Amino acid sequence: MFRKLQKQAGEVLELPSDILKKGPRITIMGREEMTVEYFQEVVFFTNEEIVLKTPVGRLSIRGKNFVLTTVLDTEINLKGQISGLSFEEE
Repeated sequence: MFRKLQKQAGEVLELPSDILKKGPRITIMGREEMTVEYFQEVVFFTNEEIVLKTPVGRLSIRGKNFVLTTVLDTEINLKGQISGLSFEEE
């Protein structure tokens, strides 16, 4: 019942579904830039891999020459050569 009400309220307020489902919003611009919103913490970071804890598990991003250009409480912007990403359930 609560999920149905939550979905209906989200539709009325036009909230994005990723916010309602408590998952991260991942935006990839080409293979050079990525923004991840609604993550919980940075678990691991090197210039070839970054691991983020999200409400739905860990997100691993792999590539080369990573540079964090923006780091906020719930948003991170990454530049570099992105070669892959994967989720691991906790």
